[in-house]
Amino acid sequence: MRQLRFYIPFSLNVGQQYELPEATARHMVRVLRLTEGDEFVLFNGDNHEYAARLIQASKKQVRALVESEQFVNRESSLRTHLIQALSKGDKMDLTIQKAVELGVTAISPVSSERSNVSLSGPRLEKKMQHWQGVIQSACEQSWRNCLPELRQLNPLFTVLDEQKSSPALKLLLAPGANINFKNLQAPQDDVVILIGPEGGLSENEIQYAQKCGFVPVCAGPRVMRTETAGIAILSVVQMLWGDLG
Repeated sequence: MRQLRFYIPFSLNVGQQYELPEATARHMVRVLRLTEGDEFVLFNGDNHEYAARLIQASKKQVRALVESEQFVNRESSLRTHLIQALSKGDKMDLTIQKAVELGVTAISPVSSERSNVSLSGPRLEKKMQHWQGVIQSACEQSWRNCLPELRQLNPLFTVLDEQKSSPALKLLLAPGANINFKNLQAPQDDVVILIGPEGGLSENEIQYAQKCGFVPVCAGPRVMRTETAGIAILSVVQMLWGDLG
């Protein structure tokens, strides 16, 4: 039987009982049909796993007892930061979900000149909450005990300016570039990956990214969709310098 894991957004201590958040409790009892005595794992992002048991499962309250705690580090030795231009529909969800599964450390959504999505105000706040939920669910599924950082949505040029002084290896996916991954030296620090929107980055954005230290790299002769590109490049860098494979 597979291990059931649930993210809890507060501190946990062995021997203590906790009322579970409404959404988590509903999923446990109504969807998964857990009953009193069932065991599972809780995590809260502190790189520990907490073995817990359901001690109350009523319509009014769902409570769990934390029985033991264990430090379990499944984080990659390679820190990766994905700068992803906004994409339409559920494409952004897919990119975020798979990036988490591949061990990404931070995700920066950005608006770019060719982005087909505009977010602001309550709509942006709701979308950020939704993406945070995608991250939490992906951590539950992939057994990660640390949540990647979801940074605030900013214009691309703002985020590029923030990267100017970074010592990280900064990669810009650019079809037709003369440099491929075989030509790159292993990074001494983090890796930052910049992925454009459906229509690609503008020439102005590409030139400015290069001024900020981003290296244009080619990932092969085929052009990938925006939701595929970040996943593919994260896979490559984790294979070359991280813990994949």
